[in-house]
Amino acid sequence: MRRSILACAVAMAALPASAHATLVYSKNPNHSSVWVANDDGSNPRRLASGSAPKISPDGRTVAYMVVGNPKTYRPDLMVAPADGSAPPRLLTKGWRDSFTFAWSPDSKTIATILGPELGAKRLALVDVATGAQRTLARGAFAGVSFSPAGDQLVYARDPKPDRFPPHSNVFRAAIAGGAPVRLTHDHVSLSPLWGPTGRIVYVRLVDAKRRRFAPKNELYLMTPDGTGVRRLTTTRVGQLLQGLTPTAWSGDGTRLLAEFGGQDTSFAETVDPATGAHRPVTKRVENGFIGADLSADGSTILATTGGYEPSARHDVVAVPYGGGRPTVLARNALEPDWNR
Repeated sequence: MRRSILACAVAMAALPASAHATLVYSKNPNHSSVWVANDDGSNPRRLASGSAPKISPDGRTVAYMVVGNPKTYRPDLMVAPADGSAPPRLLTKGWRDSFTFAWSPDSKTIATILGPELGAKRLALVDVATGAQRTLARGAFAGVSFSPAGDQLVYARDPKPDRFPPHSNVFRAAIAGGAPVRLTHDHVSLSPLWGPTGRIVYVRLVDAKRRRFAPKNELYLMTPDGTGVRRLTTTRVGQLLQGLTPTAWSGDGTRLLAEFGGQDTSFAETVDPATGAHRPVTKRVENGFIGADLSADGSTILATTGGYEPSARHDVVAVPYGGGRPTVLARNALEPDWNR
């Protein structure tokens, strides 16, 4: 989940010791439905028809996708109380990217991509209570993330849509308004994730001239003003593979979860933010764990078994960050998210 793990840590600290965090996931891709449970998988209950659920940091609201127009298959963004106390409601039409998505730390605002199926999209801030929207930028986007304080966000933008590889840079914008600030100028930067302790991790596309099909991803770090740029990882990436994309920080900034992707490949890796050392969470990488989130204390990875293949058997599991036996939280389930 592309949201502030630090904000989650603060929210969880305010909960009673006996309280559970909230887990959401989907089931049955052919007739997808959204489910809610405690973060240990207990007390599961069906919330609504839909897919790609995202739980708010306070655990009270679930955002998810439905096909709003059966003729055009237009995807719409819905929200519903996690406890089922009120019916779901349409938040906005034309939700185009469930990956470029972020909840604000106070759970009042969603940053995501809206617009037509083809052509330029809008990066918009959407008020969860009213549905009011404010467009931050237009173009093609890859990644959005709020600051831990929730007063700013970072995103990657290519002004021209549908280019591969994208010619994107990372920008910072104040939630209160004003012109965005460009943090990179290399046209190869994307997927920023704002972490604690004043660091942003992002992807830089490298080795384009030496690779046959496309550049590879390497992780870089910078400060929120765009200075202090440092390469974090050096990876071996096959010609048909893409490499690492950041997924989640731990609350103290000492642990990082990333996803290694490419053709027919997606599996979770842990990354040391100090040294750049990285390793797959499991040995069976092609059929292993697709990472979804990291708990605020950095101890546990939320993931899905079964690899990238949509027809495979998937279970939602919790895996120790340092390795070990997974715990099944939900069987025959996928697309998990939590606010743990």
